[in-house]
Amino acid sequence: MLGIRERGRAGAGEGEGEDRGTGPEKRERRARPAGRWLWGTGTALLVLAVHSNWHLAAAAWLFPVFLLRYARLRPARHGLLRVGYALGLAQLAWLISTGMVFVPSVVAVFAVLAVVQTLPFAADRLVAARTGSVGSTLVFPVVLVCGEFLFTRLAGFGDYGALGFTQHGFLPLVQLASVTGVYGVSFVVAWTASVAHWAWQRGFRWREIRRGTVVWAGVLALVLGAGGVRLVCCAPTTETVRVAGVSAGRAAERATERALHTAGKELWRPRNLVRADPRRVRAALAPVTDDLVAATDREARAGARIVVWPETQARVLAADRQRLLGRVAEIARQRRVHVNTAFALHIPRPPYVRNVAALVTPEGKVAWTYDKTHPTPMEPMTPGKGVVPVTGSPYGRLATVICYDADFPGLMRRAADQDTALLMVPANDWAGFESLHAQRAVLRSVEYGYAMVRQSVHGVATAVDHQGRIRGLADYFTADRQTLVAEVPVQPRTDTLYSRTGDLFALLCTGGTLLVAALGVRGRRARAGAAGAGGERP
Repeated sequence: MLGIRERGRAGAGEGEGEDRGTGPEKRERRARPAGRWLWGTGTALLVLAVHSNWHLAAAAWLFPVFLLRYARLRPARHGLLRVGYALGLAQLAWLISTGMVFVPSVVAVFAVLAVVQTLPFAADRLVAARTGSVGSTLVFPVVLVCGEFLFTRLAGFGDYGALGFTQHGFLPLVQLASVTGVYGVSFVVAWTASVAHWAWQRGFRWREIRRGTVVWAGVLALVLGAGGVRLVCCAPTTETVRVAGVSAGRAAERATERALHTAGKELWRPRNLVRADPRRVRAALAPVTDDLVAATDREARAGARIVVWPETQARVLAADRQRLLGRVAEIARQRRVHVNTAFALHIPRPPYVRNVAALVTPEGKVAWTYDKTHPTPMEPMTPGKGVVPVTGSPYGRLATVICYDADFPGLMRRAADQDTALLMVPANDWAGFESLHAQRAVLRSVEYGYAMVRQSVHGVATAVDHQGRIRGLADYFTADRQTLVAEVPVQPRTDTLYSRTGDLFALLCTGGTLLVAALGVRGRRARAGAAGAGGERP
């Protein structure tokens, strides 16, 4: 009986069954005032929900409610076009706030993302709106997760756009990522919005929404309860290792910038730098590299057993590489410390620069030299081979990737496959983007069960344990010298279901999306057949 009553009311509030006895023009006029405030509220919340330095986690739960309602009230073509417009505005706000609006390839990718994000609203409007069952609330989150997954796999731009990253501070919910990846967190947030809209559509009449609300509340309680149990019962070991992330001070950066500017020839361009007088170049780059070496020695003396450098703050000519690593190796031997150096290596052939990380062990040996696998669109360099280097240590297995690499779940899984306990991530961000990567690291650590130390110059450096707790933080923009010091829990990597099953949950949602599409096609054919039969009547 509940299903019959729900189907009977499904048209109400959708612009189809409301105000019976009035013409379509009158219904359209009545829907417009409501539509304006629904669209405006939903768009404002959406802009606040987009993962940025100023996003609000609560807005991610709320904005779909208003945009779903708006899409249901308006004619499909008009309503979905306006929803897509809202999603495009939100992406534009993100691009402007991060300064990436000036990179054409990035703008193009995020335009595609806005279209992909419109699809779950279209599925809700065109498929879910035709049934009043509580099961229809699953259409929106299933299609949303499918879109996130396919965008990650096909766009080649990492897993940007995933709604779940906005919840990085909600640790009981974030633990779900150890089972489903970030996609499960996105699903819960989107399903909550879909259920809220479903209840709103029924005037929040308890007798009509009781069953669906109880099911949703039970699932949410199970997810949060299991997350809380995992936080308590699987807490990190009390045995820790002291890790330091070091960056060169502002004075050293300014000295190098002045020297390069004085030397002329636009030496910030790799091609010009490798062709200039090496003595002048070497002298210009020395303040930063000397400062990093001194900071490494200082933190090792203070007790750090692992030191991590940031991405490309140091710049080194190919002829000077061994000399730099030799200086670091001397400190590593004397202090019995692992040092994950990172630098831009300027080479005499195109593309004239490599973005590398090199681990120096306490024996003074170089355990690996790793080239960044995923250069950003702003980095004209040859990608690395995608092999994540891993080595043993007294503190567990160590591995590294560089900055943007951490936005690619498949690459990060390779570290988990080798039982990495601590992932070191040299990084280099910028004002407007400084917090985003640090927050994304929380879910990445939970997904794969390893701790992560992310030393980001011109950004926020963080140390995160395998449950997403922030163990240390250092903001480049609030200190003359950015130094991250943290006691990171030492233990073998915590095995996670996600690291074993991969994107099974996202694949299930992809299968669910195909089913939704099939139902949509079937419904359209049925309506076309009914209309044709009606037209044949005398």
